[in-house]
Amino acid sequence: MPEESATLEDFFSGKNIFITGGTGFLGSVLIESLLSVSPKIGKIYVLVRDKNGNLADKRIQRMLSKPLFKNHSQEAFEKIVPVVGELTAENLDFTPTVLHDITKNVNVIFHSAATIKFNSLLKTAIDINVLGTLRTIELAKKIDNLSAYVYLSTAFCNSNNRGLILEKVYPSLRDPYEMMKLAKTPNILPENTNDSSVKEIIGAHPNTYTFTKQLAENLIVKEMTGMPVAIIRPSVVYGTYEHPVEGWVGNANSGHLGFLAGYVKGVFRTMTGNPSSVIAIIPCDYVINSSLAMAWYVGTRSIYQPEVIHCTSTHEENSITLKELCDTFNKSAAVHPCDTFLWKPHCQLRNSFRYTLFFYLFHILPAMIVWIPEKITGLGKRRMSVLDAMKVFDRGTKAFDYFMNQDFQYSVKNSLRIMSMMTKSDAERYCFDAVQCNWNELILRCFRGIRMFYFKESADTTMRHKIIRKVAEVAYYLGFCVIYALLYLLWFIVLNNPIVAFVISSITIIFLIWL
Repeated sequence: MPEESATLEDFFSGKNIFITGGTGFLGSVLIESLLSVSPKIGKIYVLVRDKNGNLADKRIQRMLSKPLFKNHSQEAFEKIVPVVGELTAENLDFTPTVLHDITKNVNVIFHSAATIKFNSLLKTAIDINVLGTLRTIELAKKIDNLSAYVYLSTAFCNSNNRGLILEKVYPSLRDPYEMMKLAKTPNILPENTNDSSVKEIIGAHPNTYTFTKQLAENLIVKEMTGMPVAIIRPSVVYGTYEHPVEGWVGNANSGHLGFLAGYVKGVFRTMTGNPSSVIAIIPCDYVINSSLAMAWYVGTRSIYQPEVIHCTSTHEENSITLKELCDTFNKSAAVHPCDTFLWKPHCQLRNSFRYTLFFYLFHILPAMIVWIPEKITGLGKRRMSVLDAMKVFDRGTKAFDYFMNQDFQYSVKNSLRIMSMMTKSDAERYCFDAVQCNWNELILRCFRGIRMFYFKESADTTMRHKIIRKVAEVAYYLGFCVIYALLYLLWFIVLNNPIVAFVISSITIIFLIWL
């Protein structure tokens, strides 16, 4: 039986770590936290794909050059060891030397690599989310001194259920081994995500992502009974609340952070969903705190079944609805505007016809106006045009619609129980209780983080920002006046009747304001 360790620092001292997904948003914050949790931590092996000819060392160095790691020394960086491999390959495609090194020295595995696209092809989602998990399980079983295996799942993996979702592994409709076998067989699984046979396979799941994450959890239960395993289910992950810096958002291209990056520039200006739905969000550092805490918990006790926790907000305390979230966006954008923006950042909830019409009038149409000169001048040869970006936004919004219209309820009893077992200092530093998070403050910090870390703009909000914001406010309302004047002039010229021109223009402008 493992000996209980008083603190997280004690537990991680001298231990070697293996991480998948280490160069992603969550993974990079995890690596920073591991360097911070104990100065005596051992090596941190990071699985890296040598994609696009970029050497693993260069990818790690690029990650370590980010402001996230500014407080760490070169000596700390030398503990990070990139290992080239492939998540879905047998033995992760490691060389015999690397495999021997890891199986003999690693003590803790954090498996966070996944495809997080809701609309991934079923075969792709199975390969990465299920087969990839199996490969890390196989590795864990070969390790001589495994203290903990931590799997980053998602709170949405059980979105095919209704009512209170408990902190347990729910049986999947399909067998994970059967699905991996189908994924290996050519021309069996459909190539189109919208294919009706996909819906037959995933059942009540809204997409291939939640389906395969639930399969992965079931695979862990089948394969790792009696092993020190933890499953963590975060919900919608936002930027960091406090550690290591406030408002760290990484590349701001995952989940809702991508929407926020477009929103603060005045590009994305509409959302869809049920205004009264409780939106389960959580800061990135809370997810990482829970990961460290769960490694400590399962690594210092005899665990028979995988320990499962939700890392998310709840209905009972400190919840936030979609309407409140949207209102907070608008208030926060006014407090911390960017140095420059296309239009005044302002977002409204719209549904059905109203959303569709607004999207095409105020997203697609302006994007096409920009896209045409791009094509003429050759600027359209860049990686993604404005029009393409809008289409990507539309697909992403539609994929997320399901979750914006639901009202999921999550139990966090196990999460709070485990947190209560931590020392007082650890519980404060590595807090993952969403009740302690001020959502208004979190959004404010994320907006500042997007401005500073993603757009590389000024850190402080100055009088200049406030003036630009006021100018944008005036331009916003002045725009309606200009549109009205143009409409009136157009109809007056066409009809030569000032009264009719006034009525038509007034009705049109009232409709646009409502829209």
